[in-house]
Order: sequence, then structure tokens, then C-alpha cells
Amino acid sequence: MAAVPLLLAGCGAPAGEGEVTGTAREWLTAAQAKDAARMCALLTPAAAESVATGDETCEQAVGDLDLPGGGTVDAVQLWSDEAQVRSRDDTLFLTRLADGWHVNAAGCRTRGDRPYDCDVAG
Repeated sequence: MAAVPLLLAGCGAPAGEGEVTGTAREWLTAAQAKDAARMCALLTPAAAESVATGDETCEQAVGDLDLPGGGTVDAVQLWSDEAQVRSRDDTLFLTRLADGWHVNAAGCRTRGDRPYDCDVAG
């Protein structure tokens, strides 16, 4: 009977899942509030650069997009330094950088066997 608590202690969320979920929640909250500055701060540098086009800054470009926001994190898949987070209205892809988890793709829609179609992608 004493072995049961030791076995159960190993169960639970994978290491890093809490940080991924927290970053995803921040993104969903910022998207719902249309807080473009916060969304850009949560993006990877590659995603922030890809969304800014021409003379537009990241904040201007993200503000022009109709990205889903709000809701709850429904599912998290974690692979080392990459993660996928699904909410009711969005699928996000996150990457772990030196300073923590950042959104590398958002506003993503599944296309069957083909890669996701994302409004923001790094």
C-alpha cells in the first residue's frame, strides 16, 4: 500500500504543460481584448516578423486580423520545445525560447492531411 503514493506522484501533466497553458491563456485573453501589443509580445520573433508586412508594425498587422480569442484551453500536446494548444475556436502552436513559451502560429484551421492554415505563422 505504501507504493501507491509513489506511483501516483509520477502521474499528472507533463513538465512544461502549465507554462504552455498559461501562455495560451494569455494569448486567448489578449486576442479577445484586441490587445495587439500584448499579442505581439507573446509571439516568437519569426511570427512577429512574418505578420508585419510592408510598412505595418506587428501591432498594426495583428490588430487588422480577426483572430479568435477567449474561451478555455481544451487540449495541450507537448513535444519537447514545441506544443499545440486547442481551444474551442482556435489552434495555437507554441515554441519554447530562452525566455519561455511563445506563440509561433495562431488562428490555425485544420485541413485534413495537409498542414494547418494559420493567420499568423512563424
